[in-house]
Amino acid sequence: MGDIARDKAFPFTEARVEEAIRRVAAGDVSTDAEGRRLWRDSGSPHGLYLRASASGGTYYRIHKAKGKKIKVRIGDATVMRVSKAREAALKLAGGDATAAAKPIRVRTDGVTIKQAWASYIADSRSGDYIAGRKRTGEATIKSYEILFDAHVGRPYGTKSLHYLARLVPELHRKLKDKPVTANRLVQVIRNLFTHAARKGSWDGPNPTIDSVTGRGLRKYMVASRERHLTTAEASRVLAYAATEPQPWRDFWRLLILTGVRASTLREMKWGHLDLRTSASTWAVPTSKNGDPQLVPLTDTAADILKQRLRDASKGDKGKPVSVWVFPMRDNQKKCIADLDHAWNRVKEHAQLDNVRIHDLRRTAGSWATQGGAPLPAVGKLLGHRSHNSTAVYARADITAARDAAEIVESRLREAGGAK
Repeated sequence: MGDIARDKAFPFTEARVEEAIRRVAAGDVSTDAEGRRLWRDSGSPHGLYLRASASGGTYYRIHKAKGKKIKVRIGDATVMRVSKAREAALKLAGGDATAAAKPIRVRTDGVTIKQAWASYIADSRSGDYIAGRKRTGEATIKSYEILFDAHVGRPYGTKSLHYLARLVPELHRKLKDKPVTANRLVQVIRNLFTHAARKGSWDGPNPTIDSVTGRGLRKYMVASRERHLTTAEASRVLAYAATEPQPWRDFWRLLILTGVRASTLREMKWGHLDLRTSASTWAVPTSKNGDPQLVPLTDTAADILKQRLRDASKGDKGKPVSVWVFPMRDNQKKCIADLDHAWNRVKEHAQLDNVRIHDLRRTAGSWATQGGAPLPAVGKLLGHRSHNSTAVYARADITAARDAAEIVESRLREAGGAK
């Protein structure tokens, strides 16, 4: 019967048409620049074609008249039987225009994309709508706003949600060369439609989820990164960090010493620290994976924090005015923001190429591993949770994680003394 991926025509059957549509959606066959693939029905002499894309399949009758290609839509290939499509193609070939499908019209009623988005963002900020396990942070909301505005808000904001629902597969396909952006945008749109459904402004299916399989749009694969700082690069980071104003001077050193995510460190609170013993710890209430995490603090990390505590503005009973270890200078009620802007300064002055903030976390893990720390201990230090190794991590206690942290501390001291 041939190979769909290679052939331009095949005899249409229900099973073969379904396979063709599925393989295009899965990215298993080549497509044109618009993400579409066209096949001719070799079992029909009346110009019946199937056009498949990430959003489904459509039957057409295509023929030439007076040197021009004429294309007439027949119907949705996911619901129309092949026999009916062939019958329609035969009627069209005989001049019966009533066999053509009715024009597709997108509903324009209901709220606009801009209105639905404003409502979603407002409820996300207030905590009235929570998409995951916990309330969305302000930094994440701002990143959502930038992403959505660039790809949806500015070009389509005045159109209806029904328009966006039809547009989703095309948006997803256009961004396939930017997998991180594509996957993140689909998640944001999914949240938007879920929120709209709860508010009563959307009564259709979520366009990011297949109503038959219950699966979301296929995620594009993101190449894994193994980038971490060399000793020389870490030395340049520390040298520049020493010239930065507080709190950034301490922030970058602690980020490597603790191995936590930058967003976790910026939200560190005094009430979560135990600096009273030689084995200082930091109890993170909820990490990114939803679990609490106990972070061991090496002597260097503890000394940095103790000095920050001594320098912090005090209120009644000698307690810090701000609950945050890294408060904003002009508003002690908030923790620091603009991590990306601050990191760009570091990258520029430390002459770092292709290094992200998250790579400092990879650096801690890499250094600990290179120093001989067992993988379960490194996993415990970084707060990893793996379905395949949960039991292994559970047996790694805080002592092993502290040993791993001390290896990182040693490498950081080496970097600090390097030229």
